[in-house]
Amino acid sequence: VTFGDPVKVLYPNKSHTFHTFPRTSNLVKVCLRDDPNVSGTRMISLLDDVNGLSQSCRTSQSFGSFGVSVAAVLEKEEEEVQREQRVLQERKKRVQKKLDKERCENVLCCFPFFFFCMFLSFTFLILCIFVQPHDVASAVLLSLAVVALLGCVALNGCFAQQFGTSFSRNLWKWLAYHSAYACCFLGALSVTVAIARYMMAGFWWSVLIAGLPCCGISTCVCCAWSVSSLEEEIEDMEDMDKKSVAERTIVFHGSILEGKGPCVSSWPGKYESAWDALVTGSRKGNVSAAVVFLPEGSEHFGCHDPIPEEENLEGSCWCVPLYGEQKPWGCRWWTQWIKNIEEAVRQGAELEVYFFAGMTGKGKIENFSMAGKEHLRREAIQAKKPFFLQSQVFFDACHKGIEGLLKDPRGDSSSQYSREVQRLFLEWLPKEDRHFMEASEGLGNSQKAEVAWLERKGYAYTEVEVDISQWLQ
Repeated sequence: VTFGDPVKVLYPNKSHTFHTFPRTSNLVKVCLRDDPNVSGTRMISLLDDVNGLSQSCRTSQSFGSFGVSVAAVLEKEEEEVQREQRVLQERKKRVQKKLDKERCENVLCCFPFFFFCMFLSFTFLILCIFVQPHDVASAVLLSLAVVALLGCVALNGCFAQQFGTSFSRNLWKWLAYHSAYACCFLGALSVTVAIARYMMAGFWWSVLIAGLPCCGISTCVCCAWSVSSLEEEIEDMEDMDKKSVAERTIVFHGSILEGKGPCVSSWPGKYESAWDALVTGSRKGNVSAAVVFLPEGSEHFGCHDPIPEEENLEGSCWCVPLYGEQKPWGCRWWTQWIKNIEEAVRQGAELEVYFFAGMTGKGKIENFSMAGKEHLRREAIQAKKPFFLQSQVFFDACHKGIEGLLKDPRGDSSSQYSREVQRLFLEWLPKEDRHFMEASEGLGNSQKAEVAWLERKGYAYTEVEVDISQWLQ
């Protein structure tokens, strides 16, 4: 609300009292924080204060079409929030469906197979007790056989344990887990009896051929038993299942189609629902995309690749020119992205770079050599945010009603609350840092390096604004 100085910010269901005297202007202007172009004005009497009168204005009714325009903006955002929630739920259902399928395969296929192999190995191990060696060759073969069979019991039991944790009922999980150890224990006893029989037959050295290796196998099994628990096995198996599903649903290595059509070469990751549509379209062969996503838990997450000498860039891996220092998520994605870009250029594709909505052409860095330095500066500035959240400025905003803003994210992963907090944070920063952060808007962090690399290589690209609705059609 502007009525002279200073400008006042009003949050939902909040009010503010202005004194008209001794102001010189009777114009009150209101505008929306998210979109200043949505605005309205009202003329008021400057003599009311003098005469002891008061006027009451409501932003929804007293400023012409402003209230209607704001209602339309809020309705549009609410639709976007609901759509985002719907897409998120659908994504969760898809992932859960694949997880259920994975666990069903573990229970119906993998567990029976390894349990059968364990039981079969144990059965043959029992038979070895009743086979009497008659000469040196048969004694050696029998000694080696019991070692191999005990190893098979232990190995198959380990796999049976893992896949057995996929049972839905805790009782079956408990039986699958402990039956494997029980089988290994009985197998070790069987080996002891078999070796004793071979020694009684005159082949005392069988204790060396079979006894020592079997002691080692039994020791490993006992150590595994002592350091792990059923709960840990269940958690590890769930992580493996999630990683396996992620490799097929979330992980994306890019897919370049043949021909000279458009190719998505850079994408802002904050548009999650549109990203899902992009990946789905690419996997169906409808969208050519060079972009790469290797999330935490995926096979190549945290992997680092060296910089080819011909690039004349400093650093032990690509992380240094990209981020200024080595990062835990690694730079394998960058190597794959460059490979995809080179393939797209070879195909003669039209490279497309997607910018934030309403910010086409903004957020670029000067050149690729500045990517790491600027990334470190952005990180250093963002590291100040916890201090801002403890500042008087933020406490005042909470007192004025900032918590009344909606916190559900829309298509760009932001909410009314998060956007307002970010605005206040930028206003709180020193002028130089604020201008730097504002100038950085338009591209995601990794995108800045991607666009700078395209320019470094002299590859032409088309600037495109993200339109979520177009991708979700």
